[in-house]
Amino acid sequence: MGLVDHNQRLPSELSGGQQQRVALARALVLEPHVLLFDEPLSNLDARLRRNMREEIRGLQQRLGLTVAYVTHDQSEALAVNDHIIVMNQGQIAQSGTPQELYDCPATVFVAGFMGEAMLFFAMCDSHGMVALGPLTIEPRIKVKSGAVKVAVRPQAWKIVDQHLALKAQLKKSAYLGSGHEYIFGTELGDIFVIQNSTINPLQIGQSVGLVLDASGVSVVEGKLSNEPTRRTQTIHHRGGRYRRL
Repeated sequence: MGLVDHNQRLPSELSGGQQQRVALARALVLEPHVLLFDEPLSNLDARLRRNMREEIRGLQQRLGLTVAYVTHDQSEALAVNDHIIVMNQGQIAQSGTPQELYDCPATVFVAGFMGEAMLFFAMCDSHGMVALGPLTIEPRIKVKSGAVKVAVRPQAWKIVDQHLALKAQLKKSAYLGSGHEYIFGTELGDIFVIQNSTINPLQIGQSVGLVLDASGVSVVEGKLSNEPTRRTQTIHHRGGRYRRL
């Protein structure tokens, strides 16, 4: 638990994060057959949280434990679980493997819960192909013709030349160390893009083209009914609910 230097102290004399690790040790030392974790890493800093979730995962596999792990942290859920159940207002919104829920969310709520995404309104033709502006998407599931919704992860956008692509102009840029966050103005509205590269960064006002990768794009919730006229929404999870921006 990383508490070797504190072995002469009582738990009440430790910090909140250290007390959290003591609680984990108390549960794990008994080697139970079934263990419930209710947001066990919520009081830890980011670096220690990553180390502890790896340790929990290793212990679970080594001891053969069945673990029910409750969390609002999407990266935590993906990292430690074999099977995920996403709950929405007491109901199961979707269940499946981490990759299934991330790559193929069934609803807008699941798409927002399992990571940041933008929601677009699009049209599906009689052949099952979805048109998003000048771009064509082949859904992973069968979709009825008509109006549909498409959830797109920021990493799914690829920056290319303008030919046969969605024309875009860079409005905002943020350097993240490992890459850049961009906001482009397009005919579909503003689009948020994450580029995991620091090579040849774009300049504000630069015109480019955007296309979609095969992964990170999902048609969700099928037909629209009484939808607002707004064409794009950003959805992401905050405290058990999702916001539309």
